[in-house]
Amino acid sequence: MIPNMEPFTRSVDLLSGAIAADAVVEDRRVADLHGYYLDDSGAEPDRIIYRLYAVPVPEANSELQCSTTVIEPGRIGREYHMTKGHFHAHRDRSEVYLGLAGDGLLILATEDGRHRVEPIRKGSLSYVPGGWAHRSVNIGDEPLAFFAVYVGDAGHDYATVAEHGFPVRVIQGDDGVPLVMEHPGHRR
Repeated sequence: MIPNMEPFTRSVDLLSGAIAADAVVEDRRVADLHGYYLDDSGAEPDRIIYRLYAVPVPEANSELQCSTTVIEPGRIGREYHMTKGHFHAHRDRSEVYLGLAGDGLLILATEDGRHRVEPIRKGSLSYVPGGWAHRSVNIGDEPLAFFAVYVGDAGHDYATVAEHGFPVRVIQGDDGVPLVMEHPGHRR
């Protein structure tokens, strides 16, 4: 069955990542990511870590979900600001990221513990195959913005990531340079 969707166009600010008009905007704050960081004690719970702008399209497999994510620069302790990260509820669903602004890393992991780290920056195109959890990390001094597209019924499984974590974390090294390190709390 073909939904009764009408064609449309939206504006995307390529510097800020904001989508104009009727985008659904969700803020993720320190309190929303409690337990995701190695140590978030002392962090202001209301501080915005990232903002998601989603185009309102039905979550059906024949539709494409489109959104931008903007991760603010900063750290919680030595750990850089990041998204929660998730698997798709339908594990075989893939996703594409297009870097718009900033400097970041895309952390990818499978349930059996394999992982990859890919750059996100203006003009980068990242393909996230089905079966790979994904998390984005802002390692720069400016907001990191990227555009994402995925199949409408992919869904989000945050619970598996919350329970098991990712195999690696991104922290500020002693020399001030981002360092990818093994996550001591990762459980397969």
